[in-house]
Amino acid sequence: MIDTRVAGKRRGLTGPYPLVCHLVDTAVIAGALWDSYLTSSQRKLIAAGWGVDTAQARRLVMLAAGLHDIGKITFCFLQGIKETAGLLADPRFRALAGWMHEEWIPHQVASHWTLPQILTGLGWPPVERPWRSVAHQLAQILGGHHGVFGEALSPAAMADPLKALRGLGADGWAEQREEHVRAVFGVCGSPQAPERLLPAGAAVVVSGVVVLADWLASNTRQVQGRLDGWNGDLAAHTARIRQRAPWVLAHAQLSAPAWKPVTTFTDLFPDIKDPYPLQADVAKRLADLVDGPGLVLVTAPTGDGKTETALFAARVLGAAAGAGGLAVLLPTMATTDAMWRRVKKFTARAAEVGTPVTLLHSMAWLNEDYDPQRDEVVADGCVSTLAAQWLRGPHRGLVAGVAVGTWDQAALAALPVRFNVLRWLGLSGKTLVIDEAHSYDAYGHRLTQRLLGWCGHLGIPVVLLSATLTGRTAADLVGAYRTGARRTATGHADQEPITSPYPGWVHVSASTGKVTPHGPLPTTREREVAVDLHLARHTHDPAASGGRAARVLAELEPAASGTGCALVVCNVVADAQATRRMLTQRWGEDGPQVVLLHARLPLWQRIERTDLIEGMVGSKGTRPARPLVVVATQVVEQSLDWDFDLVVSDLAPMSLLLQRAGRCHRHDHPRPAWAPVPRLVVLSPPGGLPAPSWGDVYDTSLLRRTCDTLRRLDGPIAIPGAVPGLIADVYDAAWDPARMDGDDAQRLAREQAQAAAADMVMIPPPARVTDLYPLTSALDPDLAVTRLGGESRRILPVWPTGSSWTFVTADGPAELPDKPSKEDIRTIILSTVQVRSTWLAGAGPETLPPSPWQDMPALRDIALIPHDKTTGGWRAPDGRTIRLDPVDGIIRE
Repeated sequence: MIDTRVAGKRRGLTGPYPLVCHLVDTAVIAGALWDSYLTSSQRKLIAAGWGVDTAQARRLVMLAAGLHDIGKITFCFLQGIKETAGLLADPRFRALAGWMHEEWIPHQVASHWTLPQILTGLGWPPVERPWRSVAHQLAQILGGHHGVFGEALSPAAMADPLKALRGLGADGWAEQREEHVRAVFGVCGSPQAPERLLPAGAAVVVSGVVVLADWLASNTRQVQGRLDGWNGDLAAHTARIRQRAPWVLAHAQLSAPAWKPVTTFTDLFPDIKDPYPLQADVAKRLADLVDGPGLVLVTAPTGDGKTETALFAARVLGAAAGAGGLAVLLPTMATTDAMWRRVKKFTARAAEVGTPVTLLHSMAWLNEDYDPQRDEVVADGCVSTLAAQWLRGPHRGLVAGVAVGTWDQAALAALPVRFNVLRWLGLSGKTLVIDEAHSYDAYGHRLTQRLLGWCGHLGIPVVLLSATLTGRTAADLVGAYRTGARRTATGHADQEPITSPYPGWVHVSASTGKVTPHGPLPTTREREVAVDLHLARHTHDPAASGGRAARVLAELEPAASGTGCALVVCNVVADAQATRRMLTQRWGEDGPQVVLLHARLPLWQRIERTDLIEGMVGSKGTRPARPLVVVATQVVEQSLDWDFDLVVSDLAPMSLLLQRAGRCHRHDHPRPAWAPVPRLVVLSPPGGLPAPSWGDVYDTSLLRRTCDTLRRLDGPIAIPGAVPGLIADVYDAAWDPARMDGDDAQRLAREQAQAAAADMVMIPPPARVTDLYPLTSALDPDLAVTRLGGESRRILPVWPTGSSWTFVTADGPAELPDKPSKEDIRTIILSTVQVRSTWLAGAGPETLPPSPWQDMPALRDIALIPHDKTTGGWRAPDGRTIRLDPVDGIIRE
């Protein structure tokens, strides 16, 4: 008989909530998640994994969720609830003698340890080896409901858990654990044991459902309502929660997305009457190729409509695979914000029912448009895309129907971070779009490969986009997906060479492994870009003959004396700042407008300048009458639809130069007489590479190979025809021993070291997972590293004013608040600058934020940079001064 004195919840309630009620609540809500949240692909994945029909799979998922807290029936958990004193006084529930000296047993660990023996006692097949036991796998799933899987039990611990962990308790404890398990079995329809274990991917998805159901069942306000209605009748309680469960899911905005039918490209994008050739070809051919989950790789120049192509492909792939959700990932926060607005409007038009669209990166809450109190109405007949407060909680963003985020949000799923099962739950019901797939170093590339291997294993449709993907990189990514799709360590047996036409696309079937390329295709972006390579001594003195500054001035002279818009791209912030100062000193106030843009501006200033530039050279901007020169760093390379008459760039690896060249003559604008054709001017130091001021921003091998390739040009670059050859000459040729130089070997060694670093920290490939333990750890996702060398710190420049400090905001100086409000926090973050954490090595207590900030996650890691009158900034322990200039941003000298 169930003893309802065994409590499951107490905190925030007027009294203890019976554990059996919480277990039933969670089981029923898991059933509701199965019915209306999980996609058909997820349901099939789980059912096929267990080898049962979908009805039986539903019952098993409910059972897993319903049993998650069975480990709360221990003295360790219940002795902390004062209302259970009567229960603990019962001789059957006596405490273990000397319990205070025993190791404390978390309740999730107790669930893992006790459940296999109970299930075996209820008729589930006994198996000594845990990695062959369905009972143990279910118990390990339950043990991971707090985000971390426990280690597999030994055969001895499975046979007699009380001998290994005496604190679990016998007598009444064991009796009540079994009684509660029987009660949950009854609510779930008494499911029979499956004959086989779940594959790794399906096990992770079930784990995600358990976590999600538990969180939904634990809402304090809702639990209090159920407690108020509790009268001791479990059958009546079960009926009430079954009736209430759909509302619980609706309140959290959890439902499988539903989309309007699509047959043509124009159906999805009615404003595009004449699709680009790439868009038209995908629309014509993809539907006949898909046979379920698969991958589409799209490679084309900037401006060929890859985003719309990806969204169309995602709809076709998702429909074929039964994956209704959508996730779009990009390399930077700025590009993610812009894409979120586009996907939000797309979803509002294309979805049949309200579908929340989450924005996922660490600074998403600063976006004023991403406000739970607002929902933009795009047009009549559109659905709501509001993501309300529940979906904005930790670890939840990817479980929304549609999510737009930085690449890190999915890459974290390839690392053993806490609660990564929720990332896989969210991803497994979606089509995943990764833009700028070429943007990551060898470490990030390896993470992407592991991510794609799991996507193939889980049957997640994927679309990869790139303007400059190398042949080897494309083959690696496609190969990783094919390997995972076969769900073995070797992938599809019929591995065939993978080629990626440019411009064009490739379809890969997850079920057969067949690779179907299409292209090269015609492009409306076909053009010739004149490239001038100049060897220029790296100096900012315009009087230095043959120097970089003199060459920049000479190239910009036509714009300076007439009209037009030019872009100067520098490899490092210090060079961009010095270039800006040199130009304004030479031209004065009456010369061209010079706008500086880089990553070391206060956030509000960077946003302000980005909007200013967008208004002048963006796709809908008004070109200025006064000459405009934008001096920038790499922040302008990706996903910005900006159009200049001329681009001047420091030497950079070929793929990045092509990206920078994509900002030249991007749209059909009238051009000044001095810029009749697209032209890229490349400035390279005449001596060794890289220039001393560039540091290790770019690899020596890539710079040298790019420079050598540019020297061999005998005319303009034909876009897109020449792009594959240029990329191969710089990136792939280094792997040919006959063409390898010393710096090539160093680069390959570094890349191999980076890949090895990723191998050391990634989760195992799915085919090698028999124990769920290696898939998680206690590592918080906020502390995980997805990019090597990316350790950074936010700094806030401050100035003394009497007994207080001030900082610079968009509205002028503001006093530093000791106890900031929510709006104060937003203002502070917008005034910060992100710098390398090494800049602050050995910093003293003067950089510590006010002590009340330590309890505020958004502020506690900010370093104050106190400016003084002597240095005009802050003298760092390394002897260098860091200061904020109102125009140039953070300067380090």
